[in-house]
Amino acid sequence: MPYFVRATTNDSAQVNSIVSLVQAYGWREVVLVYDNTEYGRGIVPYLIDALQDIDISVPYRSVIPLSATSENIMQELYKLMAMQTRVFIVHMSSTMTSLLFTKANEIGMMNKGFVWIITNGVANILDSLNPNVIEAMNGVIGVRHHVPKSQELGNFSINWSRMYQQDNPDESPINKLSIVGLWGYDAAWALAQAAENAGISSVRNKPWSSKNCTCLESMAISTNGPDLLAAIVQNKFTGLSGDFDLTERQQLKVSVFQIINVVGRGYREIGFWTVKSGLSRQLNTEGLKITGSASMLDLNPVIWPGESTEIPRGWEVPTSGKRLRVGVRTSAYPEFIKTFKDPVTNATKVSGLSVDIFEEAVKRLPFALAYDYIEFDTADTATTGSYNDFVYEVYLQAVFT
Repeated sequence: MPYFVRATTNDSAQVNSIVSLVQAYGWREVVLVYDNTEYGRGIVPYLIDALQDIDISVPYRSVIPLSATSENIMQELYKLMAMQTRVFIVHMSSTMTSLLFTKANEIGMMNKGFVWIITNGVANILDSLNPNVIEAMNGVIGVRHHVPKSQELGNFSINWSRMYQQDNPDESPINKLSIVGLWGYDAAWALAQAAENAGISSVRNKPWSSKNCTCLESMAISTNGPDLLAAIVQNKFTGLSGDFDLTERQQLKVSVFQIINVVGRGYREIGFWTVKSGLSRQLNTEGLKITGSASMLDLNPVIWPGESTEIPRGWEVPTSGKRLRVGVRTSAYPEFIKTFKDPVTNATKVSGLSVDIFEEAVKRLPFALAYDYIEFDTADTATTGSYNDFVYEVYLQAVFT
């Protein structure tokens, strides 16, 4: 498609800002939730590569078909709820996103402990969603394109709101356009400038040559195409959306993303991400961090799902799944490990330095690990060589499965 010019950015441009958020809060596993479309799948390889580069794993991908019903969504959410990972990155259309969060709210997945991150596809147009959906999304964080303030944008927004109210007197006023609307305006402006720069005062046409035309037979092909395309891709200017550059036949320059937190029936700004500085609480146009060196501290506090201000740890003990079976036996040196039976529950209990080290290590894992102590019971546990028997039983999985 030699004359296709895209006045928007590639979805992959936002990947580093999303990954920086995951890293800043210390989460080690995330689940990707996306719809089964070219749009939904397109960002996935970039996200996975960027996450794996910093040792963050993606244990599961939730792929939602376009034909999914409310019941299908509920079934998938229940599956996610049964997993230990509690951090979800959502990259879906606004329609599917609305359905997803409505159902997630109904079944309790918008409570304390859950983390939801939305990509800019929905974050950019959050104002246009149903207010009830926005309320269901409370606690969500997301990335959206940052629109720099300017006098031109301020004047335009006032005029736009006034005209919209005149044409739609029964609807609520719109205070500002989304970045998508601003890109549309700048694209029209770029086309008009290109036509002027190319010296095109009228359009020269040649007949449509396709042999299998139906309704397109009345259309004609412009002979000004090459000149107009050249003028478009060479035109760079500062528009309402910021720097507008279609050099590679798509909007190129994306240096700043705004980090938002959905609260009430709107959102609040918690910081920015820039190519030069990463995450920061305030936007510094000179590309230097304003606050400390720890990325997590450079963002304003977040109100998480469940109206919690405590940063979620990103995982919970799973409601299903196998528990780790840890074989234990009393050592000839009981200060290292000693086993005994609980007189009430008959459960195996252990004590000693080796146990303390193991349990402390489990606490520091970035994920839940459920385990049970299983005693290796043999008559000659105190005799020389009994540890060989113990290790061999583990190898055979005879006692501990």
